[in-house]
Amino acid sequence: MQDKRSLHNIIFIILSTLIITIFHYFTTANRWDIHEFLRRLYYIPIIVSAFRFRLKGGLLSSIVISLLYAPHLLLPYVVSFGHGDITILNQFLEIIMFITIGTTTGFLVESDYKKKKMLELQIKRLTDLENYTQNILDSMTNVLIAVNRHFKLQSINKEGRRLFQLKDSFIGTGLDNILIEYERLEEILSDVLLKNKKILNRELRFTLKSGQEIYVKLIAYPLYNILDEVEGVVVVLEDISKIRKLEKQIRRAEKLSAVGELASGIAHEIRNPLGIIKTISQTINSEIRDEEIKEGLEIIIHEVNRANTVIKGLLDFAKPYVHQKKYHSLDKLISEVLLITDKYIQQHHVEVNYASKEDRIILLDVDKLKQAFINIIFNAVQAMPEGGSLDINLSIHNDITKISFKDTGKGISKDVIEKIFEPFYTTKDTGTGLGLAITHRIIEEHNGCIEVDSKLGEGTRINIYLPIEEKGVKND
Repeated sequence: MQDKRSLHNIIFIILSTLIITIFHYFTTANRWDIHEFLRRLYYIPIIVSAFRFRLKGGLLSSIVISLLYAPHLLLPYVVSFGHGDITILNQFLEIIMFITIGTTTGFLVESDYKKKKMLELQIKRLTDLENYTQNILDSMTNVLIAVNRHFKLQSINKEGRRLFQLKDSFIGTGLDNILIEYERLEEILSDVLLKNKKILNRELRFTLKSGQEIYVKLIAYPLYNILDEVEGVVVVLEDISKIRKLEKQIRRAEKLSAVGELASGIAHEIRNPLGIIKTISQTINSEIRDEEIKEGLEIIIHEVNRANTVIKGLLDFAKPYVHQKKYHSLDKLISEVLLITDKYIQQHHVEVNYASKEDRIILLDVDKLKQAFINIIFNAVQAMPEGGSLDINLSIHNDITKISFKDTGKGISKDVIEKIFEPFYTTKDTGTGLGLAITHRIIEEHNGCIEVDSKLGEGTRINIYLPIEEKGVKND
């Protein structure tokens, strides 16, 4: 585009110069008024050449035009006016003006061009430096925020924009637009501004506008301008949510291990006396005829059976895991689980929708994993006393198998979600609180993980992730 424009300029300069020169030489010598007008027209290609091609263009065009105009110095001798010397002097001065105008204009344009180039170079350097600095900030895995004295966002890196789900027009956004408990952060930043001090490694918990809770380690320090005045605060947030989640899992595992050992010891000690009580009660019940006593004995036998159920759950939870893994189809396993639970599901008027686009034959303990899935299905059905629907999906993501259970039940509150995998915690009147604890342990023993997402009144989704140790692949 630039080359095409330059070519058009060259053509214009050459054509205009030739046209003016032709008019000069084809105009009679005694028409000095016309010659003087045409002589002034020469300044147009000179100035255009100087503006378009700077000093070289102005100098070259003025010299060429001077050479083309030079023969007119002889015209006063061809046409005598009695004052030829003055006319020659004027024409000679005109040639000097051609060169002077061309050189001066070209020099000024050249100077302006160099200044613009220097300015462009400085702007490019500043832009490159800004981009380089921004690339460094965007490469950080921590969130970096700069706010002014009114706690309005002035700068934020890529990780911060991702975490807070900000668009490009974030400049001037207040902290209340990205956090729910923004007052706590503003108090900390006010302390930094007023006392001109740094705050290092303070751990906080925030709730984002999306509702997500995060744990962060905060660093804040004053932001100075070139006059060494504090104009804001720089905040660095390290997201430690995963670390806190792992710590909770470790604490839960330690707690489960301790509870398991205790439960195992107690269960063995209680089981034998209960067995004796049941045997004696059954013997007396078969021999006695008194209906009131028989009714009392039946209650004793029923309660002993219920206590044995709890003890069996304790022993199942506490006993060491024996690996009995084999290669098995996940799709087939889920289908078998649905066959086992079909009657129970129908009795509670629950509709099950199972979808599997892809299957994997992986290494797993069939019986244990069945037990885990049955526990989840039973809990989902019990959360829908008036009936509802249960969606089960099997999908593959990279090397991870995802099994999702989504019910339309009453949901679970946030404070309860954190406790549902703890042993003996239950919201049911007749539950033991061991079903989901055992499920959690089974999934962990398969090197998988389990996630729960729930909202009161909307239902619960449980996602189970299992690593693939596959033997074969079967596609639908």
